[in-house]
Amino acid sequence: MIDLDLPAHPSFHLRPTAEAETGASHHVLGPGREVIGQVFRASGYRGRLGRDTGPGRHSATAAGCDVVTLHIARHGVPAAEQQPYAGAAEAHAALALLPLQREEIVNCAARAYHFQALRQPQVAAILDGLEVIAREVGAVGTRAGCRRIARLLYSVLSPARVLFAEAEGEARVWMAFPLARVACFAEQARTRLLATAEQPPAGLRGPFPSAHAAEQLADTVHRVWRDLEHAAGTDSPLAFPLDTLRAAADPLPGSRCVRNHSDCHSAAAVLRTVATEADATTAELRGEVRQFATELAALATDGADRMEATARLLQDTARLGKVTQITRDLDRAELGPEDNTGRRSVRISHHEAGPITRTPDGNWTGPGITGPYRSPEGAATALVRAHLAQPTSGRRSL
Repeated sequence: MIDLDLPAHPSFHLRPTAEAETGASHHVLGPGREVIGQVFRASGYRGRLGRDTGPGRHSATAAGCDVVTLHIARHGVPAAEQQPYAGAAEAHAALALLPLQREEIVNCAARAYHFQALRQPQVAAILDGLEVIAREVGAVGTRAGCRRIARLLYSVLSPARVLFAEAEGEARVWMAFPLARVACFAEQARTRLLATAEQPPAGLRGPFPSAHAAEQLADTVHRVWRDLEHAAGTDSPLAFPLDTLRAAADPLPGSRCVRNHSDCHSAAAVLRTVATEADATTAELRGEVRQFATELAALATDGADRMEATARLLQDTARLGKVTQITRDLDRAELGPEDNTGRRSVRISHHEAGPITRTPDGNWTGPGITGPYRSPEGAATALVRAHLAQPTSGRRSL
């Protein structure tokens, strides 16, 4: 039999079987090609792993994916699928799936636990956790934000796993698959967010792609600061060590913090001060308060770096036009990472248009550029435009 791919789960496969012998239309194979579950056909398709089954489906592939969901809920995400997200938009879309599970959890819990559904401690914890994730989705724009959400995902993942392991009888019939789906989505997002933080795509580095993205970072920093203050408590002995940090946090940027390069520089300076004070404060803190201070320092550092990069790009708009125009032209090229010599490649399809080079004063230049640009994006855009303006015969191939 030829194994069939499960496009949503490249580590898993379907293997058709002789139904008369096994009763199953397909075996579901794990990363090592071992059988982990079956798909049965009876007025549609249903996936089964152990004592748990998925809902009725119209295809064997969909039912096979349900088996994978149950498997990941129990055993975690295979190493081969713990890949970084391609960008903040993909991470945002994956996280947005979690709050959508709320209605199904509520409905199935009502059938499983009747009037006690919302008082069932694990159900209540899952619903609270889903609200937290819905609130924090916008934090995926920085590496520190990805790590924060990965930590907060345990507020959904932990109670879902506990109830998935403990539910019996009628409660298991109703709750097993909805719990598995929540646990699967949370675990997939958690592992991929951590991978994204370690290997961030271009969209999580450099200037913010939009004013909205910068404002989301500012909102996240404000939330972490409020969490820290709440955890410390106004009457706590920790209040005094936080005075300096509180003074630094008071002028934190809010909405409309990237209207021009001057605003970006000011916001970056405030964030840098907050990061310094939060980092210095952690030695005096313990437990949850220390965790929040560490997250605050990391988020403020990431935000300051990106605000400074945004300020430099905005300064280049006087020569290159609006940020949207610069972004449009950069989308046609690949801007490589900076190497040890301060160079970054600029490639368009199979042609090399660069490299661009950092100057001693922190600006950027490249072949044919007479006056350096403030940002690498500005210098790269100038090369892209010059390259595209050349006749095809004059372009350098790799």
